[in-house]
Amino acid sequence: MAKLAKYFLLDVLFWFVVDFTTTTAIKDAAGYYGIYMPSILIFYLGCPFVFAVLIYKFNIGDKGLFIATVIEIIVVEIIFAGNPLFFTFPMMILAIAVSLGIYSFLTFVPKWIVDGELQAHKRVTILLIVVWVLISFATLFGTG
Repeated sequence: MAKLAKYFLLDVLFWFVVDFTTTTAIKDAAGYYGIYMPSILIFYLGCPFVFAVLIYKFNIGDKGLFIATVIEIIVVEIIFAGNPLFFTFPMMILAIAVSLGIYSFLTFVPKWIVDGELQAHKRVTILLIVVWVLISFATLFGTG
């Protein structure tokens, strides 16, 4: 299977798992998916597809990939989701940092797995996993 297809399939899985564990879906999947499902499916498939093409068709480097990830955060979290944390100072500082961790996890870790580079990026991968796990626990046990 071509690397593009492997990345796409792996990233779709990452998107589902990360979104499920970092949103209200972890507490109320039926409610969450019932409200957002047609739209959320676009993100589950669209973002991995765009990044697979950027990585394996356009051979975008890590710096370009990071810039694309920042653009993805702006599009998903600010434009489409209207995440209120991005509009409230000083919470926006935390929201930006957390989003960079989560979206970098979604973008880079599947790439490193497909390219066989996970060991070379072990420390960064562990840090990104820690961010994801902390946000997942905060979502599961938070009161908001």
